[in-house]
Amino acid sequence: MKENIVVVFGGKSTEHDISILSAIQIMSAIDRSKYNVLPIYITHAGKWLFGDKLCELNTYSNFDEKKFKEVAILPSDDHLFFKGIFGFKMAQKIDAIIISMHGKNGEDGTIQGLFELANIPYSSCGVLSSSVGLYKDIMKQIFLQNKIPITEYISISKNKYLNNFDIKDIFKKIDFPLVVKPNTLGSSIGISLVKNDDELKDAIDLAFKFDSTIIIEKCVENLKEVNIAVLGDMDECIVSMTEEVTNSGGLLSFEKKYLSQNGKANQTDFNKKMCNSSPQKLGGAKNGMQNLDRIMPASITKKQAKEIEFLAKKIFEVTRSKGVVRIDFMIDTKTGKVYANEINCIPGSFAFYLWQKQGIGFDKLAERLIEIAKKTKSKKEKLLSVFESNVIKKVH
Repeated sequence: MKENIVVVFGGKSTEHDISILSAIQIMSAIDRSKYNVLPIYITHAGKWLFGDKLCELNTYSNFDEKKFKEVAILPSDDHLFFKGIFGFKMAQKIDAIIISMHGKNGEDGTIQGLFELANIPYSSCGVLSSSVGLYKDIMKQIFLQNKIPITEYISISKNKYLNNFDIKDIFKKIDFPLVVKPNTLGSSIGISLVKNDDELKDAIDLAFKFDSTIIIEKCVENLKEVNIAVLGDMDECIVSMTEEVTNSGGLLSFEKKYLSQNGKANQTDFNKKMCNSSPQKLGGAKNGMQNLDRIMPASITKKQAKEIEFLAKKIFEVTRSKGVVRIDFMIDTKTGKVYANEINCIPGSFAFYLWQKQGIGFDKLAERLIEIAKKTKSKKEKLLSVFESNVIKKVH
């Protein structure tokens, strides 16, 4: 009998659209001979919808929510519930959930908390590690505590900034060039490279449009960006091939990440390619983060490669991660020094392209994520969750 695998995506996030792309990719990769795939799309307004057509990208070009059933997952049950005239009615049992959500409400531990309460196994990092992964200021503090090298930075809340904050205080610790970014966003949204005083205020104002806390960090001037993925759980994990992202000057923008082909924005061709791809080929199509020009493996020294692999596993461990994550590093090509940038708890496209040359296709990656989810639940069920006491009786 086939197991029911829910793929949940969308949500109230600035990375909503990228979440859809990642979801369609992994839904096309899941073995349909073993699993029933149940897509749940969360709209921008937060409504949970279900329907087979949600597996197709062209559904979203002119989206009509009336064509889909409203559903829910309750914190007290491991079933899917369909909304009817008289309320929600129990439907399929959920065997595991693959979370394909990026950013707030999906990658920050909130939806993970719901699935913990419902006792449903899920693919991504847990509540704690997801929160750490999204909140860059907390992440950096954990990196520092565990002697993981990072660039110098400060974090500023909007309340502090608006109440007589002196910008000169920034330069007591760091100097130009700087990178200014929202604390909890990904996909390069709201990020600015700042080279002088005139640019700084505009960059801060932009970042505060997306978040109530921002990060200002020292820019690595002679930058080489190297990413690596980690797959597993706290018992065992493996690292992928490294990738070097080639970017001709400046920051890697949202457009360059997701809409460009050889450095030129081409959204029409990109959408056409996605819509016309068959489910079997979609997982291997060049889309999402695959639009970037990249060198695989990264053109780095053996020493740097070993250091990145070691640090990646250490970050995976200290953040209590599981599933598949992508960890981004920066190298100063002048000094050779390696810096950890951030961990992405649910990376775009699930970073499947980093595993392919190691014999782990997208189908095997999807299978592994389901296995890790179910293994984690099984381990938790072996722990005591009830403690008998006479406290209540004594009170009476």
